[in-house]
Amino acid sequence: MAQNNITENLNAWNKLDRYSKWIYHMYEKYIGKEVLDIGGGVGTAISFYIDKAERVVATELFENQVNIMNKRFENYQYFKAIQADIMKDDFSAYDKFDTIILINVLEHIEDDRKALANMKKLLKDSGTIIICVPAMPGLYCYMDKNVGHYRRYTKGELRVKAKRAELQVIEDKYMNFMGILPYWIKGKLKKDNGGSFSTSIDEGESKLYSIATSILEPIERVIKPPIGISEFIILTK
Repeated sequence: MAQNNITENLNAWNKLDRYSKWIYHMYEKYIGKEVLDIGGGVGTAISFYIDKAERVVATELFENQVNIMNKRFENYQYFKAIQADIMKDDFSAYDKFDTIILINVLEHIEDDRKALANMKKLLKDSGTIIICVPAMPGLYCYMDKNVGHYRRYTKGELRVKAKRAELQVIEDKYMNFMGILPYWIKGKLKKDNGGSFSTSIDEGESKLYSIATSILEPIERVIKPPIGISEFIILTK
């Protein structure tokens, strides 16, 4: 996926700030003090938890995103963004982490089993790996392909891959049941516009999604959806 497409997609998430906060609330309680954020983007998720951490290392593949994050969090001496690839680069210079976060990242990695094994090596014995991925393979469409998704997941698939990496599942849950229909409509009935779901949202739609999120989040906190557009899985050694 080209760097300009990645930047456009990340910037589009700024229109979905309320939704980004909902995602954060899904894993907030599992965040420790020493965090490795793989695929930190432009720091949207990091901004929600950085004040609670004592050490944060964020990785990105492209220098532009690394520079944006280092500038954004320049007042935090315990923050560092680096240009690195979890599949290739050596992280031995860093102490192990009690929290590793991948928000909408694992689906971009072709060999996700190896990625899980590599993360295990960087995790403290009592630590957690927080993963959010797009769910429901039947929804896979041009919007996934345009942003470099190799797949969408089922609960069973991710659990099996975690087990093979000798990781234990603490929690596994779906999120955003109501998002399934609009994603299906845009992905299956509308023409490929060369972008992603987030870049296809106009100002009016972003306001509507903000309202819908405010309603849906407290409902799903009480009533766990049997399916959803995203899956969260929390892993440990």
